[in-house]
Amino acid sequence: MNKQENINKLIEEALNSMDDAQRAEPRPFLLTRIHARMNKGTESVWEKVSWFISRPAVAFTGLCMIVLLNIMVVMYNKTPDSATVSEQTVQTQADEFSYTAATIYDNDNTP
Repeated sequence: MNKQENINKLIEEALNSMDDAQRAEPRPFLLTRIHARMNKGTESVWEKVSWFISRPAVAFTGLCMIVLLNIMVVMYNKTPDSATVSEQTVQTQADEFSYTAATIYDNDNTP
């Protein structure tokens, strides 16, 4: 019988625990926020892309890639030293053929 009384006591405690319960109150403007979310609709592709790009990790990585690309272009776009040497060689060969030969008909010393 002691076990039955123990069970009845637990049942009474469980039923009495709801005596002080109150109705739950929603946060202010909950209905307005629900309506706004329902009327918003779906996001366009551009909104999704801009959301992805504006993430700090993606933006920082993109900026680093742009800077790295610029550095690579500057480093590989320099003219090598061999190109300037070949230009000078071509220029000296052209000058060698532009000399005129002196003839007996040239008058250097005219009074």
